[in-house]
Amino acid sequence: MIDVSKLATVQQCRNLMGNAKRLGREDVRRAALRRCVQLQAPTDTDPVVGGFGGMLVALEEVFLQRYGRALKANRTRAKAKAAGIMTVLTDWARGRGQGSGFEMLVEEGLGDYTGEYVVAVNPARFGADAVFATRSKLAANGIALPGPT
Repeated sequence: MIDVSKLATVQQCRNLMGNAKRLGREDVRRAALRRCVQLQAPTDTDPVVGGFGGMLVALEEVFLQRYGRALKANRTRAKAKAAGIMTVLTDWARGRGQGSGFEMLVEEGLGDYTGEYVVAVNPARFGADAVFATRSKLAANGIALPGPT
């Protein structure tokens, strides 16, 4: 197996994804995609803000891989700017206003980069109904939450 943790740049990850796809190595392609997202994901002292930023990076990288060109999650960005990240995440948790981004990320093995995951792992920041709904949705899609720390 290729050690994708040694990939140091986004371009190296994208090159490996292309080669892995051409060779039919889905496992390597997904590992390189995850590493690509990790390299681009913003860091923030607030885990909700950082998680939301990571979700945007993951989604836009999936767009690039699927459609062959850079696309921005403009509606999500606009709503976050207008209403705030907490509102966007809460609406998604309660099943309002979400498009196909969740499904795309789950299909690519990036369920831990979904907005729902951000809600589920930050229960003190969201209402109990939102947390319950996201945890149920994640479980139904086979996405495990981290154990207690």
